[in-house]
This record gives sequence, C-alpha cells and structure tokens, in this order.
Amino acid sequence: MIAPRRQARPHDASDPTGAAADPAASAPSGSSPTADCPFCEGHEQLTPPEVDALRPDGSAPDTPGWTVRVVPNKFPVFESGHEVVVHSPRHDLPLHAQPLAEVAHVVAMYQRRVAALCAGGAAAVTVILNHGRAAGASLSHPHSQIFATPIVPPVLVSELEQFARYRVKYDRCLLCDVVRAAVDEGSRLVFDGPVVAWTPNASRWPYEVRLAPREHEPDFLRAEPDAVGFALKSVLAAVAAATDDAPLNAWLHTVPCPTDARGEAVAGGPVEGTGGEPAPAFHWHIEIAPRLTTLAGFELGTGIAIDTVEPREAAARLRAALPESVA
Repeated sequence: MIAPRRQARPHDASDPTGAAADPAASAPSGSSPTADCPFCEGHEQLTPPEVDALRPDGSAPDTPGWTVRVVPNKFPVFESGHEVVVHSPRHDLPLHAQPLAEVAHVVAMYQRRVAALCAGGAAAVTVILNHGRAAGASLSHPHSQIFATPIVPPVLVSELEQFARYRVKYDRCLLCDVVRAAVDEGSRLVFDGPVVAWTPNASRWPYEVRLAPREHEPDFLRAEPDAVGFALKSVLAAVAAATDDAPLNAWLHTVPCPTDARGEAVAGGPVEGTGGEPAPAFHWHIEIAPRLTTLAGFELGTGIAIDTVEPREAAARLRAALPESVA
C-alpha cells in the first residue's frame, strides 16, 4: 500500500525519536497533554462524524456522553474502511486499567465494527492496537484501529493455508492442539480459562503472548465479550507490569469475511467459506508483541527473529505480574 496521506496525521508525542513510550505520563489525571486531542470528550468536532458509539445517556452523535466512540480515520490506508475505536473519554486510561465492564464494551464494539465492515464488502477485517510512540501510536489517547481490506492479507492467507494443511494431515485444529499443549505442559502458560494466554514456543519478541479461546472457534464474532475482555485486560496488565509499560502492538486474526456462492460479501449469519462451504479450518486469536527490541538488519534481511527472553521465563514473569484476581 502506498499511502502518502498518512504523513499528515497528527502527533502529540514529545519525543520524535519514539523513545517515550507514554507521552501522557506527566499529564495530570484525566487531562490531555494538548488542548486539542481529537479523542478526548468535548473535542468531538475535531474528528470526522462518528460511525458508531456507546452512549448510555442517549446523547446525540458527535457530542459528549459516550463511553466508546468509533470514527473514520482522517488519514486512511484503505478507502474500503479504516476506523478508530476510542476506548474511553479518559485520555490517561490505558485499556488494561479500565474497569472490566468497559473493556468488554470495547470488545463488543470490535465485533460490531467487524460485522459492519464485512457487510460493507470487505474481504477481511483486522483489529490492531498500538501502545506507545515506538509502537506506532501517533496519538497517546488510548485507541485501536480497524482495517477493512479489499483482499485477505498475506499473513492471514498463510495462516489459513497452515490450518488447512494441518486439518488434512491430522483431522484436528492446529491451534486447538497448540492451546492444549500449552495448558498441559504448563511452563509457557500465563493463565487458563475460557480464553487461554500463553507464550509461543518460538516467540519472536520478548514477552510475546497469544490469546485464543480454549474451545474451537474460527469466528471472533461469536466470542463472549466478557470472557475476551477479562483475558485481554489481564494479559495487558501483566505485560505492562513485567515490561515497565513498554510500547507494544497487538492484533486480532479471525476468519475472512463471509461470502455467498458468487463470492460477494454477506451480512450476518454463520461464517461460511467462499461458495457457501463450511467455515475454514481456523481458530481466532490475538497476538501481543511488546516492543523491547528493535528489528535490525539481520531480522529484516533474513526473516529470522531474535528473542532475548526465553519463552518459559517470560511466562513465569508474566504469571507473577498478573493482577491478584487472575493469579
């Protein structure tokens, strides 16, 4: 993708090198480092008109009173859909510090927007979270982004192919086996539950964590927001504590958008493959990558990752850093 418009997007971080992981760290509670943060409550006029929001008080669109707000990205990568999910009116409240009910509302909004963008004709939808300037967050107010792509992204295509090959060879789900092995073996398990968290055996980054439902499920839209919210809040809190709130990236991989027999997008209903075939061999998951190291020439030139923290040691430190209610 060539997207020169992205150069014009605003930045509120004080350190242009990206060294500052949290540019709002010195701001008073509830305030913003600048008076014109477009995501703070009361600044709704600084964003494009909202496309969705949770408004418990029944307030009008593009006014204060929201708890989660979704707006089009002013500097989109894809014209097919590029949205911003603002997690909270609070400028200084990262997702892991929000109450569980609020995190569940954010997860439910992810599901609403994935469904809406699929119904709008996207081939696939990817949800991402950038935390910290060094991880690509140009604005420090906590938010996620949702990309509706006109093609299935290459990484997801590769995963779908791996899942399909594994199903043909073993008649089982690849990720179901990975999750079961992590739970049974235990040393790389961060926590167990309806949504399991573990460190991959071949972790690419220090403290890399995966989240996936314990039971087989290809489609994130069928997930229970409370269960996902609990797991996401817990693991992000543990990562923040274990890494001194290092910058991180996180992303959701779920099945591509459903299509009918003609290959056209369809809204709602069970997820099916192209042509009305059964759902693809897949298992939705969230990948979390703290940015404690820099991709340098060797990694970029070879595709070989160098992880400086052994995955079992990372899991042990993350277990120790879990909120007391989870531990």
